[in-house]
Amino acid sequence: MGIIELAEENFLISFAVVLGIGIFQGAILAKGIRTRFPSLKHHARAASVILLILFSINAIANVFKFAIPTKFSVDEITSPTTPEEGFELLINVLGLNAGFFTVVAMFVTVTIIVFLKFAEINRPFQYFIFSISVIMLILAVVGRFTDYVPTVFQILMYAFYQFGLTLGIFVVSRRRIDELPELK
Repeated sequence: MGIIELAEENFLISFAVVLGIGIFQGAILAKGIRTRFPSLKHHARAASVILLILFSINAIANVFKFAIPTKFSVDEITSPTTPEEGFELLINVLGLNAGFFTVVAMFVTVTIIVFLKFAEINRPFQYFIFSISVIMLILAVVGRFTDYVPTVFQILMYAFYQFGLTLGIFVVSRRRIDELPELK
């Protein structure tokens, strides 16, 4: 019995664990943002609503991209003869030709990377966030460049993770004062 079959048999526990991981990751990110930008504490409600909107769009776009990945074949790669063809090839390989929600998802992803770099998050938590992000990147690459199609259970697991991430950021960022203990 593989790990996926075991997770499917115990789906309630699996959903709770993935949701918990997402909430924990979101809480760490929100705590790092609040520590780095203390003025957000004074505008906590407005900042949390903006973050909720951005991360909700990001979550929805990522779940759809995970559920229905745009496939890219190595056969489609041709040697570009002009800079425009090179730029078009780069956009197709990176999957940036999907519209507004992809742009928002890329913005949120880049923002998370910047926050990880500049936010005051302790090393173990940075490694945790980085590890989870690498796992998500590997899943995205596998979905984009192979014939892999996720099952409904895997899509639900990913949706629970994205929901947990969004919820964790929203709940922690909406606090006016630092009521959370230091994460060390």
